[in-house]
Amino acid sequence: MTPLTNEEFASVQRFCQLMSEKIAAVGLDVYVESNFRDYIRLRRELSPGYIHNPTYDPDHSNLSFQNAFWLRAVESNGDTVAMGAQRIIDTDNFFDELQSMRLWHDRPNKVEGVVRIENLPDTVLAGRIGHTGGLWIEPAYRKKNLSGLLDHLGRGLLLRNFWFDHVTAVITEALAATGIAVTQYGWTEVEGRVSFDFFSGGQPTTIGFCHMSRAGFVERMNQWLLLPDSNSVQELNEVRQILVD
Repeated sequence: MTPLTNEEFASVQRFCQLMSEKIAAVGLDVYVESNFRDYIRLRRELSPGYIHNPTYDPDHSNLSFQNAFWLRAVESNGDTVAMGAQRIIDTDNFFDELQSMRLWHDRPNKVEGVVRIENLPDTVLAGRIGHTGGLWIEPAYRKKNLSGLLDHLGRGLLLRNFWFDHVTAVITEALAATGIAVTQYGWTEVEGRVSFDFFSGGQPTTIGFCHMSRAGFVERMNQWLLLPDSNSVQELNEVRQILVD
């Protein structure tokens, strides 16, 4: 892990401002939060019946303002309509964090689960690894690219505040098949599969693995800054293609 260069810091500052302005244009304010008890309480209230990712549950993972934060997007009346979370992990091999389930349960009393990893990248991801997830969008605000904007803002703030060598995420197999991880969330690599049962005894779930190097994310930020009127990754890529042609 190395500090941001002056140029990288300037880019990430401008990028976070740009994403914040685009979210504000949807009519929302975004707050950075560090209390994950509030996060998991809200997630359970807003999406009951859903098994929530223990990566962002303080009963299962060690979370503090020193290694994690979450974003809350609110309407003018204060109602929460979108959420997303970010954390960092320092490791010699991020895939060990997956295989051992430390990514999901890193407390001594962790729940024993089952993980099967298939076809992950050959390159070892080591150093400071960012991990993004826990995304939820109120149905009325879907189809507005809010999820993409909030995800990009979260990664930008993660890079600015904590630095990282790589940033990662997981996505359901069904969503990965739609291409949304690339076209909306802007991941450069979506490869490999992880099948798991967080709590043992349930039905295994298969997810896709997303990752991006710091250099790759800085390049993506600079693309947005060159074409600030674009409102989505798909639109950004279409404009870039027109300029290239």
